[in-house]
Amino acid sequence: MIEVIGIKYKDLGNIQYLAADQNYQKGDVLVVQTGKGNYLAQVIQEKIAMSAEKLPSLQNMPKILRIASPSDSDRYQKNLLLAKESFAKVNHLIQKNQLDMRLIDIIFPLERHPVLITFVAEHRVDFRQLLRDLAGLFKARIELRQLNNREETKVYGGLGPCGRALCCSSFLGEFPPVSIKMAKNQNLSLHSDKTMGLCGRLMCCLSFEDDFYRISKEKFPDLGESVETANGYGTIAGIDVISETVKVHFDDKPSLLTYALEEVRVNG
Repeated sequence: MIEVIGIKYKDLGNIQYLAADQNYQKGDVLVVQTGKGNYLAQVIQEKIAMSAEKLPSLQNMPKILRIASPSDSDRYQKNLLLAKESFAKVNHLIQKNQLDMRLIDIIFPLERHPVLITFVAEHRVDFRQLLRDLAGLFKARIELRQLNNREETKVYGGLGPCGRALCCSSFLGEFPPVSIKMAKNQNLSLHSDKTMGLCGRLMCCLSFEDDFYRISKEKFPDLGESVETANGYGTIAGIDVISETVKVHFDDKPSLLTYALEEVRVNG
């Protein structure tokens, strides 16, 4: 087990767990050394013990350098201002090179090297000349990163159908795998807006309850299976995992009847 704290980068929006040799309070702002510069990060989870299997190796894990000083915060604010002022210049270079891409963000580490520039594009972009132009503009090494729909939505944030801040922009670290099978397990329509996030893909929260639905369904009869009820024999036409009820079709009845799960018995 390794003692770690949970942090969220102010610029990158990522959540990570880092080894901590001392106690940090929730809300503390730290300077974290990554393989691509030093960034400010805020403590969102105080020290806990976590299995080493769930963490990257200590050698590859970013390191906590110190609690951010007023000069660190001042440098961070100046970098935000520089990024804002540079936005039009970077867009000009994109247009100059006639590239079909849309600029999303310009991110400076505290030391302003390297510069991370994120963008979205429908197709693969040849930005070799743009890289040279950007390096000349910032006098630093440039990293261009193409974002997919989910990553772009995470940057902008927003409110989900539940009325709360998007999971990806508020607390999620890595995007969980989400599949059509998860939506089917929860009896959700694949053609409904209720299953789609603002990114246009299946909502990440479908994965949160997938284990519950998958395990709960194991105690239910399959659709179409013959069951015995107080009204005779019928076939399962629907199930409701939350209320633990089933709908049963009878050949001699015009409508479906609803029963508690314990009120039906699989025939045979």
